[in-house]
Amino acid sequence: MKKKTSFLLIVCCILVLTAITGYAARLKNNQKNLPIHENTSVYPAFSLPQLTDTAAFIVKAEVVDVGDTIMKEIPASPSENLEDAAESLSYPVTPVTLAIHSSIKGGDTGDKLIYYEEGGITSEYIQLPAGYAMEEGMEAILFLNPDGYCWGAQSIFPISGENVILNNPAIEYIGKDHVSVLETQALDSNIRNQIDAKSINVMPASDFISVIQSIAGT
Repeated sequence: MKKKTSFLLIVCCILVLTAITGYAARLKNNQKNLPIHENTSVYPAFSLPQLTDTAAFIVKAEVVDVGDTIMKEIPASPSENLEDAAESLSYPVTPVTLAIHSSIKGGDTGDKLIYYEEGGITSEYIQLPAGYAMEEGMEAILFLNPDGYCWGAQSIFPISGENVILNNPAIEYIGKDHVSVLETQALDSNIRNQIDAKSINVMPASDFISVIQSIAGT
């Protein structure tokens, strides 16, 4: 079990690095003299069933607006007891408005939902997102907690055309026989620019949704 957990943690780190590389390159071109910080958020490594069970909402959605970055404050205490917290820490969060194409888990979410991307552009620095960077027009299947946050790259599955891009935990559960290899150049530009690999593993988005529904019992 420890070996499997370590493997999943390594996989998640690779996914985050893959997602942020292209994003960082574009930000360097668009922003002057702002230091770029990698995201240091740490998430538990989930299998696909664990991720499905943990998520309050699972949606297939399209990004219709990327808002201005805000600073989120959280209480901090040296004793780790939040009741003793005398100060707070802050980090950048970017609200992303999603147009819901289908609600896979979590009931009726309405036509739109706000996903809070951890990271963003502040006046002093750029914080890379914890996973794929959302851009207007981008489609994805997202696994979210009740407050609209996710668990990094492992809970974001970008969609290009009819296909959804899979990560290793998803492939491990689904099985390689049901997965296809697609050249990265064939992807939509807003996703292709975030991936350094020459090819990626995909499956039809409709089939992936059926897998999630089967796990969730919906």
